[in-house]
Amino acid sequence: MVTSFVLKVASRCNLNCSYCYMYNLGDKTYLKQPKFMSMDTMTIFAEKLSRYSDEHGLKSFQIVFHGGEPLLYPKEFYRESIKIFRKKLNDSYFDFVLQTNGVGLDEDWYSLFNELNIRVGVSIDGPKEYHDKYRVFHNGKGSYDEVRTAIQLGLDKGMHGVLSVANLNISPQELYQEFKDLNVLSFNLLLPDGHFDKLPDGIIKEKVNTNDYTPYADWLIELFAIWKNDPDRPNMRFFKTLIQLIAGEEVGDQALGLRKNGVAILETNGNLEVADSIRACYEGITRNDINIHTHEIDSVLEDPLFDIYLNSHQMVNEKCLNCPIYEICGGGFLLNRYSNENGFDNPTIYCHDMIKLVSYIQNDLINSLSDEVCKEMDLTRVSYHEIVEELENKGAVSIQKDIKDKLLAYSLA
Repeated sequence: MVTSFVLKVASRCNLNCSYCYMYNLGDKTYLKQPKFMSMDTMTIFAEKLSRYSDEHGLKSFQIVFHGGEPLLYPKEFYRESIKIFRKKLNDSYFDFVLQTNGVGLDEDWYSLFNELNIRVGVSIDGPKEYHDKYRVFHNGKGSYDEVRTAIQLGLDKGMHGVLSVANLNISPQELYQEFKDLNVLSFNLLLPDGHFDKLPDGIIKEKVNTNDYTPYADWLIELFAIWKNDPDRPNMRFFKTLIQLIAGEEVGDQALGLRKNGVAILETNGNLEVADSIRACYEGITRNDINIHTHEIDSVLEDPLFDIYLNSHQMVNEKCLNCPIYEICGGGFLLNRYSNENGFDNPTIYCHDMIKLVSYIQNDLINSLSDEVCKEMDLTRVSYHEIVEELENKGAVSIQKDIKDKLLAYSLA
């Protein structure tokens, strides 16, 4: 079931990040939405969530306040929103989260979030030189100084952690040192948004998923070694999740593992949709007629695109089904599989990177464990080149025709 809801409380942003899927990867449908979510929409959503909770016996939800930039949403609205959720679902547990670019995040905001028990994450893209190249105000000025101030202020005010987009132009040592200098206890990395027809900057199209081209794996392996060898290392969710998956734990998210993606987006106008970064595929792909004012929450499960997203780690390309690391990679994030020719019926653009990274971490784990423990965990050494060679020969497992048809349905070819 869907138990995590991302509330796009503001559909505008005070920054103009160059790689942003909301504003700079082609989709302009946000211009047709209200700039802010109304309290009427928030109230109706809470009422529908209460009914959804009762019908399915669900008593635990994650509510993520997002945007645009959620700090553009007035403070009093947050206080009222939390009050509504706790009143409408007084016997439910809520994990309230807010992800912000950090601009304007001051003591008053931290005090409010502590009062309301909202966990805060701040986005930063490495040292000043790099952050200010990508995360800029609309006048082109960099935002690093404001964001760094917000992070340092939050160190003793309950800030949950920082989030960055992996950038091959920053050396892993330089990026890691930035996090150490900031004294953050937790950070996470996202692979850049992009797909086969709109690749992240610097990626050579002709080399994607070829044997000797693994730029992100090489970068991440270096970062992993630095992180692992630091006795005072901060928590790093991306690496931690990979280690847990390799060890056989049933964990994961929309980019890793085999768990279902139980996350839905609530837009400012009340629309219930699939993960908003899917917008980067093409204009209007996420749009549907399902609105919280006229529909129940269950209705989102009837959206064909949401069906693919929810089950994206099961609805994968044939190569994924035949891959030895499929249960760890899960086929990757749905957006990264898209092409105009084949819709979502492709391996991820990071396929070879993930094979190489997982192979490295698994072998590194084995080297640090006794033979008895490796046998108990069923861990064996793996070879990147052997896996790639194996995948070049068509495997025995084929994708089901109905799943293939669904994945191809979004092709523009």
